[in-house]
Amino acid sequence: MKHSRYDRKFSRVTRKLRDFPRGRSSQLGKWDLFGDLTSGSSSNLFLGVYGDVAIMDLLGEFGLLAALAKRGIGHPILDLDLSDAYRHILRLYDGEIAPSKLAAELMFRRTLLSRSIKPVAEKSQHPCLLLEWILLQNPHHRFDKAHPALPQQDYPGLALGDMVLSLIAQMGRVMHMCGIVTVPANLHSALFFLRNYLALSPRAQAELLALKRVVKRFGRVEVAWAEQWGDLLEEGTGRPYNWQPSEMVQPLSDEINAWFKGNERYARELERHQPRFTIRRGVRVRSLADGQVVRDYQAKDFIRKIDA
Repeated sequence: MKHSRYDRKFSRVTRKLRDFPRGRSSQLGKWDLFGDLTSGSSSNLFLGVYGDVAIMDLLGEFGLLAALAKRGIGHPILDLDLSDAYRHILRLYDGEIAPSKLAAELMFRRTLLSRSIKPVAEKSQHPCLLLEWILLQNPHHRFDKAHPALPQQDYPGLALGDMVLSLIAQMGRVMHMCGIVTVPANLHSALFFLRNYLALSPRAQAELLALKRVVKRFGRVEVAWAEQWGDLLEEGTGRPYNWQPSEMVQPLSDEINAWFKGNERYARELERHQPRFTIRRGVRVRSLADGQVVRDYQAKDFIRKIDA
């Protein structure tokens, strides 16, 4: 697992997260980590910590507002949905609060790692930030033949995923979280998270590592749509590979890091499970002028074995 190029830059700014004036940001130091989204108590602060002005300040400090402006998102409007005491939602729109102007949507809640992953925390509970949903898109751009749509995409992405995930990690550290947990919505999202996250299941991790090599050779569009259409096959059995969502975590604490690095059972299972894939004979992905994709059949049969 490699570190994002933003981690070092953001770590220098992280201390500012602790220094916002009262009423603009947090009650860190006086706040019960489990008293808000795990107990269902209400709060007028995002995650019980950040006010709306503080969030915009932070986005500016971390360079995210400038990056958005370069992509045509020049008038960001923050919308916080705190109506659910257990789950908080952050949305960014450009110019007006309307579905057609949505640029980012993130859904968070707190969780205790020991509730779902007993081997990680047999003797203690590890507070984590659960990223339930993330959407980053540019509502002003459209797909084209050179930049086709991925499954479940309505608009092209912002190419800011690394920056946003690094910011989330820094927020987690300031909030004294042991990790950031997520369950990716689709295969191409899981492969993106693999840059900084580890699958809690060693079998899932082995499959993602194998598919990462597939993407390196053939491209993520080809692999993502092949999986959707049932054309990504398990080599040997010929069965369509059906990716299953599973928990992934970015360790932020020494304990969680040590569990992954020193877990012999995880390492053995990872080494034992070595999947290989092939793409169905005579099928490929073809991108249309509007960026939509179709399943294309070649005149000549061919088979592409993927060394994964």
